[in-house]
Amino acid sequence: MKNIILLFSFILMQSFGNHKVDVWKTITIAPNESININKVKAPVTLEIKNLSDKKIALVSGLKTPSEILGKSEFKYRLPKKSTLKLENRNTVPVSIYLHYYSSQAIIVNDKELK
Repeated sequence: MKNIILLFSFILMQSFGNHKVDVWKTITIAPNESININKVKAPVTLEIKNLSDKKIALVSGLKTPSEILGKSEFKYRLPKKSTLKLENRNTVPVSIYLHYYSSQAIIVNDKELK
């Protein structure tokens, strides 16, 4: 009986300890607007595809490129407690395909994205 309880508790700990958030979203950024990824609670792997022909500015205190060119992709591992801002400085809307995975959901424009 003791072995069954230990086995059950081990399985329960494994299922809660390895929870991952894996999200794919297509987002449109209006002209002169931005998307803010607030301070992340855990490291996040980001993949951002710019689906438009226009470039998107990246603003961060980290060593990242300053922009994502049109029809290109940006991959980055965002460390814990860091932020990232994507700005559309164009006169037309741009669309991005955002894929991220982490052990915690991220906050985008003050809303949890999961």
